[in-house]
Amino acid sequence: METTTLENLSTSVKEVNNNDSGSETIVRKEMENSPFTIITIDQESFGVMGQYRLTETYKTRKEVEEELNKMTWNRLVQVFMILNELNDKNKK
Repeated sequence: METTTLENLSTSVKEVNNNDSGSETIVRKEMENSPFTIITIDQESFGVMGQYRLTETYKTRKEVEEELNKMTWNRLVQVFMILNELNDKNKK
């Protein structure tokens, strides 16, 4: 199941001068069977878990999805640290 949401965000005065529309489109696509979401802003995408960014910016969602599907030690540590921080916040 693929869930995609669209959001429009107002931009600052500087950005409005640089952008005719005055807003940018954010697309959030949840990755199936994972805790990850791919966020695309102005045709650049990156991966997140909750409010925590996990990947660098890529040109396509497919590249981000491939990166998030690689279960490296770095990714494992990232997920563990996020879960640990969330656990600490819930205790407070």
